[in-house]
Formats: sequence, C-alpha cells, structure tokens
Amino acid sequence: MRDAALMVARRVGPVVDSNVHLWAQGRNPVFWLEDRTMLRDMIGDYDSLPDTYTLADYDEATSGFDVRGIIWSDAGAADPVAAAEWVASQNTAGRVIGLVALGDPTDPGFEQLVTALRANALVTSVRVRLVPAFQPGAPAAAPDADGRLIDALELLADQELVATIETGPSEIARVADLARRFPRLQVVLDHFGWPDDLSDAGRRAHLALLRRLADEPNVTTRIDAIGTIFRAWDTDTLRPWLQGVVEAFGAERCMLGSDLPIETLHSSFSDLYTAYDTIFDSCSETDRRLLFGDTAQRLYGRNMRQARCPPCPSKG
Repeated sequence: MRDAALMVARRVGPVVDSNVHLWAQGRNPVFWLEDRTMLRDMIGDYDSLPDTYTLADYDEATSGFDVRGIIWSDAGAADPVAAAEWVASQNTAGRVIGLVALGDPTDPGFEQLVTALRANALVTSVRVRLVPAFQPGAPAAAPDADGRLIDALELLADQELVATIETGPSEIARVADLARRFPRLQVVLDHFGWPDDLSDAGRRAHLALLRRLADEPNVTTRIDAIGTIFRAWDTDTLRPWLQGVVEAFGAERCMLGSDLPIETLHSSFSDLYTAYDTIFDSCSETDRRLLFGDTAQRLYGRNMRQARCPPCPSKG
C-alpha cells in the first residue's frame, strides 16, 4: 500500500494545495466547530474533527507527497486578521504561499477589515459567502446587501485581491453577472459551485451553469470539498463531474485542493490525490501541472499582485 502511494506521489509531482484549513479553537474559535451540530446536514457528523489543526498536522497528513505550496482558507474564525497572522507565524519554510481570508461584504466594517488584512503580505484573496448556512446565526440579509456586495467587490478589485465567492447553483448566474461587471477582478468560484443534485440530470444541469459562467474570462474555480459534496465517494462517481468542470473552464482556470482536515471525515490526502491522478491521467503534462499546482500558484500565490493574470487561453 505504501509503495502504491509513493508511486502516485511521483506521478502527481509537485503540488500546490489550493484549499487547506488550519485552526486553533482555544485561541480563535471557528463558529461551526463550537457547535458540532450546526453544519451536520452539510458536512455530516464532524465530531471527530480536531480542535486544533496546525501546519505540522497537515505535513504529517501529506507525508510522501511533494507539496510545494499551500493556500490557506479561513474556515470562519472569530478574528480573521488574527487567524491569518497565526498561519503566517507557522510558515517558517515558506510553503504557505497565499492566504484566503474571510469577510462579510454586508458588514459596515468590511473596508477596515480589508485594510487590516492587507498588512499581511500573504493575504491574496478575501472569500465572501453567499451560502446562508455558512453564516454565523444565518442573519437576514440587510436591505442594502446587494449594494454593499458591489462596493466590496469594487474594493477587492482596486486592491488587486482575488474575490473567492462561495455559493450554490442558484447564484452561479449572479456570479457571472458580477464577474462581467468587474472585468479587472479575478474571481474564484469556490467548490465548483457546491452542486446539490448529484443525479446524472443534476450533473448535466450544473455543468451547463458552469459553462455559461466560464464564458467570463476572469473566473476560475476550485475543485475541492469532495467529501463534503459527495460523502462516501469513489473515483467513478467523481470522474464525470471533475472532468466536466475542467472541460468547462480549461485546466488553466481550475485548481485542485484537499480541503484538509475536513476531507479526513471521508478520505485521506493520499486517497484523494490518487483519485485526482486517475481522473486526470489522460490530460497533457501541461494541463496536469496546471491542475495540481500552477493555476493555484498563479491565482493565489503571493506574487500574483506583481504579475497579473495573463489572458486565459481558450477552453478545451
């Protein structure tokens, strides 16, 4: 088994993991980890998730793979600025190459939050959630929520920060409208749009939405949260979904991620990357490098502010 995993690691080659969560409940609690029933409908039973998950824990979980870069995403810490600083403090080897902070664009303090986050050189993106279940207390939308969202995205564009947008199928068309409105803004659709109908018909409908979104050249997507979406998945189940996403956007606008430690509820890093390796086995070496690391490096890497995204090649 170990020899097989090492063979997969060699085939995969260098990895930039586009979505990793590190947290420490004792110092900066994540709201949905304080109440282990809050997201049970979405995640399943997550009582086994650790209260603290550090970069050293991630290193142990990915042992044997050549992980060259890590993109951290705030899972919902009480203090997002302190959470980003805590991750940066662990980055002694320089493998954390980008931080995706979390902010509520409808909060009047969003601009001040972005200013504070920009003091951390590793912060390259702010994630905004249009998924009510992921909001603490799921508050009602503010009367001027749309206007505040527009202002927030304009601010991120001005600051040359990536807007990572987390939403489900019902809002994908809205994401396309927003991306069209801000052509200078790099947009990442998180979790390839949280598909919620996993039937064959549901897959065809979801991929049709993604193809229309992919018409906007400034939109990229993260392929991750596999266990959360598919629960007890297997490679054959994932193949038509993940290949369909890459066919929609092109490898130059797709990036693979582990979603550790949440993915450990369903599989290991090795199992997940073995599946990715198998699913994308027929891709060219160039496309594989894009999927396994180069796209994440370009979009989320700390140097993206100095080297803006070049025009995206045509899909295919």
